[in-house]
Amino acid sequence: MTYAIIDGDVLLYMAMWQSETIDDATSKFDEIMNDMLSCTFSKDYVMAIGGHSNFRSTLFNNYKGNRKRAKDTRPDWFLDLKSWIVNNYEGAIFTDNCEADDMVRVWANELDAAGINRVVISIDKDLDCIGGNHFNPRTRQLYQIEPDYAERFYWEQILTGDATDNIPGIYRCGPIKAKKILSNAITSDELKAAVCRAYHDEYGEEGYDYLLTNGRLIHIWRTINDHFKIKKEVYEAAIG
Repeated sequence: MTYAIIDGDVLLYMAMWQSETIDDATSKFDEIMNDMLSCTFSKDYVMAIGGHSNFRSTLFNNYKGNRKRAKDTRPDWFLDLKSWIVNNYEGAIFTDNCEADDMVRVWANELDAAGINRVVISIDKDLDCIGGNHFNPRTRQLYQIEPDYAERFYWEQILTGDATDNIPGIYRCGPIKAKKILSNAITSDELKAAVCRAYHDEYGEEGYDYLLTNGRLIHIWRTINDHFKIKKEVYEAAIG
């Protein structure tokens, strides 16, 4: 059997989509959960639902600022649905000062360390920074992320930022440019150094501060309070 690690926010919105009442949504949520656990051959699971606090919001005032319209269209039973999920699914929790993504990666690392087979369940591409088994509940597709791909994808995101969450990254650096910046880097240290040089090239003396801020916004925890960090001497060695 496989242990399922679930991004509950994704299932929440899937259940809410085109549901006119909370009863419709809870019924749909149950259906999605049953189908998802069946598809991944999972019996045991943990699930994270975004709580009321998130350190990223205090770090950057405009974090997810482009989602205001979506928030305004939520049904008046939105918070009730979140509470219903946590109250009715024993493996579900509200996150504290982080996002569901953070807890998903923390749990994935803990299960890997314990040698337990697991699958990450989400539609969020940000979680492709986690190597191993994944399942997309929208497409019902199982897929594998190789560790080398996960590492490179992570550094590409720190270069590009994330338009969905309103994280700027390097100005006008999209996926194609990010791949080019990292094209000659192979090891983790080489990838990190290439990112440092790119921030310095774009922002000069302010490059280190820009990198730390964007890194903390993009970085998904591996352990609790595992915030993004690069020592100043490492940065300066990379930029020469």
